Amino acid sequence: MTDKQIERIKKSIRKRRAALTAEKRKFGGFIDSAGNRYYIFELYMKIVDYKGVITYKKWFDKNFSDDIGSPFLSLIWAVACFELGKMAEAKTYTIDTAFQNVYLHGLLLDREVSPIDMYNHGYDMLEFAKSLIEDCKKITTKTYLDWLATFINTDEYNDPVNKYIALNKLLKDENNDEKRGKLLDEIELLEKSNKAQS
Repeated sequence: MTDKQIERIKKSIRKRRAALTAEKRKFGGFIDSAGNRYYIFELYMKIVDYKGVITYKKWFDKNFSDDIGSPFLSLIWAVACFELGKMAEAKTYTIDTAFQNVYLHGLLLDREVSPIDMYNHGYDMLEFAKSLIEDCKKITTKTYLDWLATFINTDEYNDPVNKYIALNKLLKDENNDEKRGKLLDEIELLEKSNKAQS
């Protein structure tokens, strides 16, 4: 990428951030129908500005605290943290990526992946992972993928991810509202416990 291309992307980042700021000033909150808040992360990754990703994430978390995220965002944060040597955070967001979509890591590593008979929350379907994989490959690095290939074979990764899958398998066939509520609480607790690790 040339200096001119990098500057063009930086200009786009500034423009999109300014649009978000103006929106909040005008409406007292964000509408962001254009999805600028998400695309800015991708632009930082295009110019390999991992510090920019993390700095912007702090602003994002403060202003969009109720945003549920996506597997693509979690992967961006995992890669950026890994490349900055923030290993606790890299592990947290890697596991969070799996919570968002259990198939994505296998596809990233070019492994055979089969659908799991479990409750689907939306982002966590195999078809969704396949539709996302080319974009994910663009933002991952060889060093991250080499590390990922080892990390997904550890108990540190497998214990929470396998528990997440097991809970969603139970949730799929549970019709009792009270029991479903307890399973959903367990899943939420698992996700919060993971984020508390970083």
